Amino acid sequence: MGCTDPQALNFDENASENDGTCVYQETNYVLTLIAELPQELKECSGSEMANSHLWVHNDGGNENEIYRIDSLTGEILQTVVIANAQNEDWEDVAKSENYFYIGDFGNNSGNRTDLRIYRINKNDLSNDLISAQFINFNFSDQVDFSENNNNHDFDCEAFFYYNGQLHLFSKNWVDNQTRHYILSAEPGTHTAQLTETFDVGGLITSANISDNNEVVLLGYTELGFNFMWLLFDFDGDDFFSGNKRKILLGNGFTNSQTEGITFRENGYGYIVSEQFKVNDQITLPQKMLSFSINQWTNGTTSIQDISILEMINIYPNPVKNSFEVKNPNQNKIVWKLYNELGQLLKNGKTSESETNIDVSHLSDGIYYFSVTVGVSQKSFQLFKK
Repeated sequence: MGCTDPQALNFDENASENDGTCVYQETNYVLTLIAELPQELKECSGSEMANSHLWVHNDGGNENEIYRIDSLTGEILQTVVIANAQNEDWEDVAKSENYFYIGDFGNNSGNRTDLRIYRINKNDLSNDLISAQFINFNFSDQVDFSENNNNHDFDCEAFFYYNGQLHLFSKNWVDNQTRHYILSAEPGTHTAQLTETFDVGGLITSANISDNNEVVLLGYTELGFNFMWLLFDFDGDDFFSGNKRKILLGNGFTNSQTEGITFRENGYGYIVSEQFKVNDQITLPQKMLSFSINQWTNGTTSIQDISILEMINIYPNPVKNSFEVKNPNQNKIVWKLYNELGQLLKNGKTSESETNIDVSHLSDGIYYFSVTVGVSQKSFQLFKK
């Protein structure tokens, strides 16, 4: 028993069985901006791949519609109306082999007694007007239904389908943890059974599971910092029993308000965000971004890459006109410079021990600089003054 992940600080080379104790250094990652989403999706709240297409939906109070969008441009390609549904507070979407599930379980006030999930036959998604079956449910441990807006622990915005059941993750406004519930995926009235709890240090807004059984929990802190928990090498459906690695993704200025996450294939996936209101004058647009988890889950080749990345640094920081990338072992690296909105400004490749990057033309502010070796990435927050 012990930590079996070579990327962990407490890796035990003699351990043959993972006991979930792996500890990781702080991990920063810069999401790649694909496109700004159209105004019709300004409150984009959930995303999922189905029938090889990317589907999204808006938050509560919007139309009872789901949208098939172009995964390169964000353009809406198809609108599907769910005739017998109402968007009380749609928060996430999931899929199984045959069905599509929409989670109408947002519960900011904590007093909802009409939590439900809409189940749709995936074959019906070729039509523009469809109907759904209802999965009504309650949480096994909720006994207080008094109204307490954003000051309770029974909100929910995240779920996925796995091993014949639905797995829900709570959004805890008070203690910033998440609770994992298991719920029947069949129409009817059921109770979501509490199974485990994990201290995520923020508010969970979406969840997804890859074909290789890697779980991601997307969230943000109340100060607007975005993060993703990567859960892998767990036992059965005890998702918190294995490796738990927190990936810092920037903030609302970089990504807007991150709301939905889904895997595509081979460790790659998409994140969608809704508008992010900075103040009365500034509102940042809704976005579609991409990510990869391969640098943290791909075999032992990344171990060598990580040791290389530890030697790479930038200087000076803060920067005025230019900065140096220090690469003492002269390894082949790919570098990218992003602005605070996640837009790519410059990129290149180098194997020099020192590479000078000119930023004199950029305005003062916060930027993100990433360095990639193999499939592993290291990110820096760069301050220009």
